[in-house]
Amino acid sequence: MGSLLGLSAFARWPRRWAFGAYYEGVANLGDRGEMHVRAGEYIGVAPLANGIANVCVVRELQRESGVETLERVLAADPQLRGRFARARRVSDVVVLGPLAVEALAAGRPGLLLAGDAAGFVDPMTGDGLRFALRGGLLAAEHALRELETGVAQHQRLDTARRSEFAGKWRVNRALRVLVGSPAGVACAARLAAWWDLPIRSLVAVAGDVRLAREGAAGSA
Repeated sequence: MGSLLGLSAFARWPRRWAFGAYYEGVANLGDRGEMHVRAGEYIGVAPLANGIANVCVVRELQRESGVETLERVLAADPQLRGRFARARRVSDVVVLGPLAVEALAAGRPGLLLAGDAAGFVDPMTGDGLRFALRGGLLAAEHALRELETGVAQHQRLDTARRSEFAGKWRVNRALRVLVGSPAGVACAARLAAWWDLPIRSLVAVAGDVRLAREGAAGSA
């Protein structure tokens, strides 16, 4: 709806698609999600119950099926192909894209956007759930205020969303561009090999570690 009303638009570049499926029998599957960043693409591996893994490849769309894309990328990756040698896909491959929809406004008189309708990010940083949940709460608060006052709240919601998410939007855009640059990925890999503080800091920002700690401290 947002795009039809001119309230949101797909990111101009890079335009990537997600190819995902469930696998069983993935070797060395831990208890934490993995993100393997490559030049022009990235691969997510998330452990689920009963030895199942949610596997997703995100890259530009090519002239092949989703199954071919997913299996080709896994088979070619030097760090993952051995772990998937005996793995078995136990679901259809789901294809979604193009990813990254940027909100141009939070609504219009009589309409407030929330969830994916208010834009969604390239899922590299795992921010989607927070954007959806916190964005939904902000939309609900402003909807109640509009019902109580009769005054349109879309502009105030837009301000609140930018205050809440602007920093994370910038991080996500920067990472999107980085993954689209082979030279940038190679430089980041060399840096991380001898100095991992920037990577740890990035993971902390992407994972909202500070907010999680503040929430835990507040509930203690």
